[in-house]
Amino acid sequence: MLPNNFKKNTVFPVCIVSLLLNLGPNLACAATPAQLKYGAYASVQMNVDAYGQNIVGDAAHEPTIAYDPHNPSKLVAGWKQFASVLSGNRQGAWAYSNNSGKDWHFEGVLTPGQQRTNIMVDVDSNGNFYYQNLHYGPSGDYAQDVQVFKSINGGVSWLDPVYAHGEGADKGRIGIDRSGTASNGNIYVHWREGLDDRHFTRSTDGGLSYDDPVAIPDKPAFGTIAVGPEGQVYIGGRTELGSLVGAKLVFNTYLFSTSLNARNPLAIPVFTTQEINLGGSPVMFQFQNNPNQYGPIGDVQVGVDQSTGPMRGNIYVFASVDPVGVDNQDVNFIRSTDGGQTWSAPIRINTDASDRNAYQWFAMQGVAPNSRIDAVWYDTRDSLQPAISQLYYAYSWDGGLTWSQNQSVTTAFNTHIAYPLGAQKLGDYSHLVSDKNGAHVAYTATFNGEQDVYYLNVFPDCNNNNKSDVLDISQRQSGDINRNHIPDFCEAIKVPGDVDNDRDVDLSDINLVILARNKPLTGLNDPKDVDKNGVINAQDVRKQTLLCTRPRCNR
Repeated sequence: MLPNNFKKNTVFPVCIVSLLLNLGPNLACAATPAQLKYGAYASVQMNVDAYGQNIVGDAAHEPTIAYDPHNPSKLVAGWKQFASVLSGNRQGAWAYSNNSGKDWHFEGVLTPGQQRTNIMVDVDSNGNFYYQNLHYGPSGDYAQDVQVFKSINGGVSWLDPVYAHGEGADKGRIGIDRSGTASNGNIYVHWREGLDDRHFTRSTDGGLSYDDPVAIPDKPAFGTIAVGPEGQVYIGGRTELGSLVGAKLVFNTYLFSTSLNARNPLAIPVFTTQEINLGGSPVMFQFQNNPNQYGPIGDVQVGVDQSTGPMRGNIYVFASVDPVGVDNQDVNFIRSTDGGQTWSAPIRINTDASDRNAYQWFAMQGVAPNSRIDAVWYDTRDSLQPAISQLYYAYSWDGGLTWSQNQSVTTAFNTHIAYPLGAQKLGDYSHLVSDKNGAHVAYTATFNGEQDVYYLNVFPDCNNNNKSDVLDISQRQSGDINRNHIPDFCEAIKVPGDVDNDRDVDLSDINLVILARNKPLTGLNDPKDVDKNGVINAQDVRKQTLLCTRPRCNR
């Protein structure tokens, strides 16, 4: 018998039950690990049992994630959950982590028996989390309304849902004002389709109620919301008008909408919409020879620099596009430095050769509080098979003018297996948010032979020490004399006080100066003459200790 103190409804892996009942070894004891290491990065499964192991036979996709701005180690994720790949019953699931995503508490679904989809989570400046979703009617065959749940305890539990909009909506998205201005805390919700042209609403009372919805010109769809540093509201997307071209639906253009008065609770929000050039066309896959059968290529990602630095207010748009020419899919980037009035020429972020005809899809973007832009996407370049993707990562420290090299951050997986019933696709989107050290990614993969949702933390690591460059610099494991956020080790620069040319200043350099005291210079630019007064003496040692890039000048 099982011990008396076991909870009645506790779920245990088969191997544990087998051992407790003395049934002998069981193949299930070789459980699929919920963490998968890939170089410096680890993918951690979120839809797991109480022991952190995969739940065999379920399905999950369309994950979304947010972190507490006061404590980025506290994370909350949401996604669409299916009891099995044979089920068409979609429910709203969630999990939370209190240790930077190393472990996840999968608490199940918010309202068992009720169908929910198009989930998106966000957080306000006080650390309250919000769970926006489309709530289906009792029959499960139509979207009854848009609802938003609120958690005041870090995602451990949720208050009752609040009605935000009525029937017919699709692809709801949420954005919350964390600007610290008078509009701080405003909640904005946008969706596509619906029974009329009104696709936007807001809450100015912390999610207790939502205004009557208003229209947005040209009805941007499949996009995201970003809030500017003064409370400006930006929405990206694409047109709904398009035509079938071969194996894909090609839509007319990309759109960008702006409201400067949505932040004012006494004003009815008014938007302007413009067409933007992302260097390709928005498309939706229609047939089987592509990565996401009968599904979209991801949302148009909009981000804004909220820092107090020189790039404050910059707007960035990042999306998967169908480029002109033979290449199947690229991820492209544009930026605006004047509030969206003008835009840069598109930049192709993926660096594979265009004649490889690879797919770069499900683009994800985040803008960190210290101005770094993180970009992650699904990529078929290594397999050249539409069904086999890996996640790739790149980042920029200069507002998107230049980017790090593309880097794969997961093993490959097959996006054509284990579809939930009636959903021949990997979902519609994945999600990324950035903090100062790196990016929190929520994505779907099939490592277990079924659709599951994973957490991945990626970060700049130019010196390949499996640690964020931001931490290296802040903890004085590396210097940054030009203050460009890039460790000096990674740049072709001369570091004052660096005698052994390793672009670090530590005990090795100090010892070389001590050995050379009172000896002739080796040349006009002898690095051992730290103060450049023509002699090597104790003063050079003193000055050099102030230049150390390591704590206490240790190696």
